[in-house]
Amino acid sequence: MRWTAVAALLLLQACAVSLPESFRQSLSVITPEKVDFAELEYYAKRSLAAYDTIAQIRKEFPLTTRATTVASVDVRYFIETDLAKGTQTLSVRGTDARPNVWQDLEIALVPDSLLGIPLHRGFMDDATAVFKDATPYLRKDLRLRVTGHSLGGAVAAILAEYYAREGYEVERLVTFGQPRISVESSAEDVLSVTTRVVNDLDVVPMVPPFTRLRPYQHFSPEVILKPGPYYVYLDSHDADRLSVGQFWRNLTDFSAKDHRMDGYLANIEFKVANGATQVPYLFHQKKVSPMVEAANAAGAAVSQ
Repeated sequence: MRWTAVAALLLLQACAVSLPESFRQSLSVITPEKVDFAELEYYAKRSLAAYDTIAQIRKEFPLTTRATTVASVDVRYFIETDLAKGTQTLSVRGTDARPNVWQDLEIALVPDSLLGIPLHRGFMDDATAVFKDATPYLRKDLRLRVTGHSLGGAVAAILAEYYAREGYEVERLVTFGQPRISVESSAEDVLSVTTRVVNDLDVVPMVPPFTRLRPYQHFSPEVILKPGPYYVYLDSHDADRLSVGQFWRNLTDFSAKDHRMDGYLANIEFKVANGATQVPYLFHQKKVSPMVEAANAAGAAVSQ
């Protein structure tokens, strides 16, 4: 199983690195940051819906003006155009039943002519194909929101930078379980409106791995979803330091279900309904109640 190989690689890397004591102390306290989980729910629903059929998407989101699968890369996306609010939302599907489900483990970097930085080759190819297909259906006089899960999150992150570079007003970028896309950041204006949402035990945001030759990193703030009401907020600086060091959540407990988009949505919906509590990164969580566990398990069981 490729999961086994990934786990072994990441666990060895994590064990090889220790956090400086001063950094550990900073991760044991909270810098208060209120997270709008109702807003995150808006994007989570769309990132999950991108896995549905086009007919289902149009039925659930009647403002959809474009919904298609780009055949050359097998990436689905849909666009909602809300003229009343002056917004358009571009939602990108993550990996479906594709033979290259683990293309995010590839480490090849290639120069991107539009952004002027090296990008992960597979993600760049997917983003370029979606960019060419979607651009005729987007308007520069409307604010642009972009979202996606897994591979879709990586593609969404690149698309947001493409559109910012092309003069679109990128109002928001929210990704879920997004793998790394580059070793450099190019668009500060996009980073200022970016939130990466990460399940506490989702291993995919750790790949491709950080190495001396290819120092893949994340560059944006990170919201870590823990069970029940708990969440962690890391600003871009702390998130980057953890990204470089390969120090991560409990790698011995992850499983494939921790990466599922329906699980992300269920966790966020619980926080919307019951309230959310910020905790420090090094928070040692007590066992949640059976009711909380049941609620999260029920959400994670929903089929994509």
